[in-house]
Amino acid sequence: MNNNRAVVITGASSGLGKCLYKSFSKSHNVINISRSFSGGENNIVIDLIDLSGLKQKLKLKKFKHDLCILNAGTMGSVGPACQISDEEFLDALKINVLANKIIIGWSISNGCKYFIGISSGAATKNYDGWLNYCVTKSAFRSMLLQYQKDLPKLNFKLVSPGILSTGMNKKIRALDVSVFPDMNKFHQKPATDPQKASDLIYQKYRDYFSSGKSEIDLRNEVEWRD
Repeated sequence: MNNNRAVVITGASSGLGKCLYKSFSKSHNVINISRSFSGGENNIVIDLIDLSGLKQKLKLKKFKHDLCILNAGTMGSVGPACQISDEEFLDALKINVLANKIIIGWSISNGCKYFIGISSGAATKNYDGWLNYCVTKSAFRSMLLQYQKDLPKLNFKLVSPGILSTGMNKKIRALDVSVFPDMNKFHQKPATDPQKASDLIYQKYRDYFSSGKSEIDLRNEVEWRD
């Protein structure tokens, strides 16, 4: 493995993560961390809800890499906040926040200095029935900003790709809009091919790290409108 051209991508076996794998594997050795194998040879297969298992597997793997893309996440169950069980909420917190904290620490110990967190509008806005997703994505966003504040010699960026045509979008569109009216926007606005988002991240990630912006919305990029 060429250690200077290695990238960790969580969830590189499906959705946006699979597209990120296709984009970055053109020039990087990709290390996938997810529940299933990616197309590459370097896979750490683990369900991120299993925090102790994740710690154990990472302890056994020493991949030097300079970039880590924290993409994997879960929407969790959807419903009124009072109906979400403590167990369901904790599961979403484990996957979207705590697992990422573990991976960040492991990446730092393996020489990584550059981190991209795949963010969402749900990190700064609440939607009907999205207690699990909104709260945990908000915590994920705050965590990366805190890492940047506490470790200024490292580089943390949050990238929001907007509405993508992934399994998550399909799940959202299946929700009853009479119960969850905020979901109307996912019917009114077309979903974008996730490959377009991943190619743009690949094209511009160096520019993002050299800029003073902590958060990037791909929909505001000139290339997004081309």
